[in-house]
Amino acid sequence: MRLSRGRRFGGEIARLAVAVRDGDGDKVMEILRCGAPEIAFHPPDDVESLRRDVVGSAQEVTAAALTGDIHAVLERFETHRLLCAHRDGPYGVQWWARQAMEWIGASTGRRLDPERWYPGQPLLVTANDHEARIYNGDTGVVVRRDDGELVAAFARGEHPFVLHPSQLSAVQTVYAMTIHRSQGSQYGTVSVILPDERSSLLTRELLYTAITRARSKVRIVGTEAAVRAGVERQVLRASGLRREIRV
Repeated sequence: MRLSRGRRFGGEIARLAVAVRDGDGDKVMEILRCGAPEIAFHPPDDVESLRRDVVGSAQEVTAAALTGDIHAVLERFETHRLLCAHRDGPYGVQWWARQAMEWIGASTGRRLDPERWYPGQPLLVTANDHEARIYNGDTGVVVRRDDGELVAAFARGEHPFVLHPSQLSAVQTVYAMTIHRSQGSQYGTVSVILPDERSSLLTRELLYTAITRARSKVRIVGTEAAVRAGVERQVLRASGLRREIRV
């Protein structure tokens, strides 16, 4: 498998992606610790800056959603994304999504209820619905229109796609998502939760994909051992598959 250099990012993020692609663990650690503003590396117990980004992004999205400005909502929704390698466990999407909701709830004094629709609620479609024109992997936000009606808005080029949330047959609240789900998208800041270094999901290809989701900043939360294990472990060695990833 060959990882080719992306063209939608530059500077230290590009240098980091290339070092991961080349399997150069020493260079990767050097860049992670270089102090560049677009690169951050934190141990698992240092999540204060992550919390600020999660809460700040949610506040901006919610503020726009309450005004009914769909274009502003969708633009702000892309400013930060929390990515995990796993779905379950202490390094997984479900755990970190709950943590994000607790942080946001504590900042507002209002508990978020994923079982009810609310302005600013981030959505992830989990199955194709051709009749509703909504597809697996689509992400959107619940917005309150001027007349008080709640709608689900999804980015579709210059003209967002809008429908009533009740029309969504397979959707979940998404304050965190898997790196796999993020493929093909980019965000202003990307925060990546690395699993334990023994995780078989932690590979060079996964790290490369996660890093290249970021336009302006990437934050890695994990241990040096996990970073080095990911850089050294390749999907090719485990599966024998030969394909080219272009991200």
